[in-house]
Amino acid sequence: MAMNPMQRKSRNSFLLGMVLTLLITSVIIAMLFLQVTKLKDEADKLEKSYVTAYVLQTDIQSGTNITVTDVKEERISKMMLPSDAISPADLTENTLAKINLTAGTVLTSSIIVESEDTISNDVRLQEYNMIVLPTQLAVDDYIDIRWMLPNGQDYIVVSKKRVLDCNENTIWINMTEDEILTMSGATVEAYTVTGSKLYAVKYVEPGNQISATSTYVPSKDVYDLILADPNIVNTAKEELNRKYSSLVDKRNQNINNVVSEYAEDAIDNIEAKLEEEIARQQEARELYLEELDASM
Repeated sequence: MAMNPMQRKSRNSFLLGMVLTLLITSVIIAMLFLQVTKLKDEADKLEKSYVTAYVLQTDIQSGTNITVTDVKEERISKMMLPSDAISPADLTENTLAKINLTAGTVLTSSIIVESEDTISNDVRLQEYNMIVLPTQLAVDDYIDIRWMLPNGQDYIVVSKKRVLDCNENTIWINMTEDEILTMSGATVEAYTVTGSKLYAVKYVEPGNQISATSTYVPSKDVYDLILADPNIVNTAKEELNRKYSSLVDKRNQNINNVVSEYAEDAIDNIEAKLEEEIARQQEARELYLEELDASM
């Protein structure tokens, strides 16, 4: 059937409209595809510019252990990632913070140090309450225990001990067998000499500061006991022998002279100090038990 001019024109217009619609739709689709591709490329580039880092979840005090539980995973810009960044796999049970660290700090090799403390077979948890403690002493602080004589001489008895617990006048620290005996010797001599004192001093940045060198030399009796003790490892015996041999003359000239000045009152001083120590220990124990009952 022949198509009249009006129908033909209408059909051509419809076909033209369809073609134009398809062309416009194709252009839009192509533009959208290009835009999506561009956004995807930008997203890929952005993703590649970020890496996985490990940051601290909490504030960490200098000298305190850093463990896997203190660290979380976080995505940061490559430009912000330190060159010495490390993962939790690099942490050990002896890893300490060099300085005070805040939450969000990226874990790096420059902010950690391996503890000098090793738990040998002769290490024991010791409790001391005859030591004059710093006012602001807290758990996880590091201290030297020193002995000051009335003439101003001052000796380091044990160095860089971590405070595992403390209260008003008592501290708990890990000590090796030779340190226990040395501390016992210094305690007796401190009791003997009126006006002398055993006191603790804090490290400012224990993670960065190495332990001080002990300058106190135990008496000959204590020294012989230390060397005869089977609980002391050979390396400790060798070190004690070296130190004692090199410093014994200094002890004879300095400490022994001061101690001998108080020889007449030595027994009375020791008995009085021991009574005070026992009383303080009983008070500390009563306080601990009261706190324990209150928390239950």
